[in-house]
Parts: sequence; structure tokens; C-alpha cells
Amino acid sequence: MTEVTQTVPSSQHSPDGVAPRHVVIVGAGFAGLACARGLAGHPEIAVTLVDKNPYQLFSPLLYQVSTGGLPEDDIAYPVRAAVEGITFRRGVVVAIDPEHRTVGMDDGSPLPFDDLVLAVGSTGTSFGVPGVEEHALQMKSIREAREIRRRLLQAYEDVESGHISPDLLGVVVVGGGPTGVELAGAIAELQKGLRREYPGSTQRASVTLIEAAPRVLSSFTEPSSTHAKEELEEIGVVVRVGEAVDRIDPHAVHLKSGETLPAGTVIWAAGVSGFDRWAELGKHDRLNRLEVDRFLRLGDGIWVAGDSASFPAGSGTLPMIAPVAMQMGKHIARQILAISRGSAPTPFTYKDKGQMATIGRRRAVVELPNGFRMHGTPAWLTWLALHVFYLAGGRNRISVVADWMWNYLAWGIGPRRTVLD
Repeated sequence: MTEVTQTVPSSQHSPDGVAPRHVVIVGAGFAGLACARGLAGHPEIAVTLVDKNPYQLFSPLLYQVSTGGLPEDDIAYPVRAAVEGITFRRGVVVAIDPEHRTVGMDDGSPLPFDDLVLAVGSTGTSFGVPGVEEHALQMKSIREAREIRRRLLQAYEDVESGHISPDLLGVVVVGGGPTGVELAGAIAELQKGLRREYPGSTQRASVTLIEAAPRVLSSFTEPSSTHAKEELEEIGVVVRVGEAVDRIDPHAVHLKSGETLPAGTVIWAAGVSGFDRWAELGKHDRLNRLEVDRFLRLGDGIWVAGDSASFPAGSGTLPMIAPVAMQMGKHIARQILAISRGSAPTPFTYKDKGQMATIGRRRAVVELPNGFRMHGTPAWLTWLALHVFYLAGGRNRISVVADWMWNYLAWGIGPRRTVLD
């Protein structure tokens, strides 16, 4: 249900008495929050942030919730506490009327805007592979991460009780990008941690990572990709590159080579796309991302940021990652402020700050734009520090660090009462 709040906060007034410019931001992810923070505190701007959830999800750590490494509260921060000086409206945008400058909410009420920022994120895509929607798990929300964790842990209970075959302790992760690599490594460590609790059931536990490209982490340099594959194999992950999935059954993954892999849990991390419902707003690419101009505008007063924006970069487009989303959100905030003050907007330029992926404890790869690369413990510590830095809220940072320390020392697994009840 939509929470009804004021369209324009009465506490905000422009210095000259003119009604403030009303900016509606749809989506409280990395792009939406970055834009809201950039606009907050300016009296000539009133911001309404709309999202169906009352929290900001720190999605880079979602895989740790799915493997029991972190409780879900650690990566969900209340939106109302994240940015001061704005109005938050919980609800779903169901229509956009560019001509009349309004968005329609799911409770039937209109929400007028002077500027609209679409930061609606992305969703998992099956690329048309049969069985993905019915039998594979995806990981774009806390609910989905919770279901992965439940499935992984419940499998051990079912094997112990004789309800399923030990073969179904096998896990297949499809997709060798950062998400798939991090998830496969975390599942291998989860399986290692469960050996003490289920000594008779873990002999058949396995995790297989499937990637259609010739190597995992294809956006990284070949040395880092090779290192990641070797590290995964060292902790017990079977890495299959150059293999494409033909279809997925309830307890098996069929490869186009004709081979069949038994699996009790299949996790699809092979890619994301924009939402179909927003693609109709304008010209879009094959991933349903809206094509924007060099200022990140879709049209007059309508801006697009994050995973839902298709922005040219070299021979392709910018990737759908958090650093891109945050820079886009900040840029749009600066442009709205400039326009409100009578200045011309400036084109968006993405500043590549590098990329990183963790493989397991003291295992990670980091690459910087200047060609500098790190592997192993230094890369892992860098990954930890950066993710703690970007977490919203001091309590969340402290809690995450404490959980990481406990898991590192004791191979601990997070709370599971709500998973196995």
C-alpha cells in the first residue's frame, strides 16, 4: 500500500518565495539515492523519492545474505534515514505522463513533477533459456536471497532425513561474471562450514560454475580472469567455461554439449536487463535500457540513471554496475541544480575507478584503470574496506565488520531459524 505524504514538503521554500522546483526520483537504489543526496539541502529544490521498499538494498553484498554470511538487516538501510531534507513516498509508479508532467501512483493518485529521474534498476533475464523461470533461483532482492539460503540449507536437512538423494547437494551457478564468481566461492565456503554439522551428508556436496564465454570475469584482464579461475578451483568449485545451458529441469542442468549435471539448487546469475514496462518510454537497446542523450536525458525534464540507462562507451555501452549508477545520479543532480539557476547542462563523463571481485576469504582480484592489479589478501582487504565504506549507516558498518570477523574466525553461518522453521 502506498503511504500518502505531501507532494512538496512544506518545510522547503525557495529564497525568493517562488515554489521550489519539484524533482521526483523513482527508485532508491545507488543512482536514486546519489541523486537525492546531491539535491537535498538546496531550498530551490523539493525532492520526492519513490520506491516500493522502505529501505535501500546494498546489492553487492546480497550474495552473502544468500549464503548465510550476513543477516539481511545488515544490507538494508531505511530510506527515510538515508537522506535528510527530502520526502519519501512508499509506493509503485504505474504510469508516466510526460505531457502533463505527472506520474501515476498505484493508489490512483497523481504526483506532479518539474523534473523526473528514472533510477528503476534492473531485473534478471533468462535470455529465453527454457526452465530458468520455473526451476532456477535468481538474486535481485532480499526475498530471492532468502529463498536461495533456505534452499541451500534445507537440502542438508532433507538428505539427513532421507527425503532426497545426496546428489541433490550439488549446486550449479550459471554465469561467470562478478556475481556468479562471488556466489560460487561463497557457496563452496558454506559447504565447507557445514561439514561439522552434517558429516555424513557432505561428501556429495559440490558447486559448479558455468560460463558460456571462454573465461570467467570476462570484463577483467586475462591474468586476473585466470587467477580467479584457479582460486575457485582451489576451494573446490568446478569451473566450466565455454559451456552454454540448453535447458533447466527441476533437478538437472542440461548443457548444449549434451551433458547433464544433476543439481538440487540452480542459481541463475547470467545477466540482467532493464524492465519491459519502462522500455516503451523511448528508444531502447536489446537489454531494454533507455537510450539517453549525452546529458542523461530521455526528454525535456526526464532523466535516466543507473541500470535503466543506455549510455555509449567505446564500442558498447556503460556496464550495469554500482559505480556507474552513483556517478550518473550525482551528475543528474548537478544538472538539475544548474538548470534551476539558469545555467546550461554539461555532458556526462564516466570516470572509471577500476573493478574488483571477491572469490573467498583472502581471495579477490582488483584492477585499476592505470593497469595496476592486485590478487590475494591485499585485494581481499581492499574489497572489504571499499564495501564497508559504501554501506549506509554506522550501525550497518559495525554489524557487517563484526559478522565478517566471526565468520572468518569460526567459519560461522548466520542465523537460520527463520530459514528452516
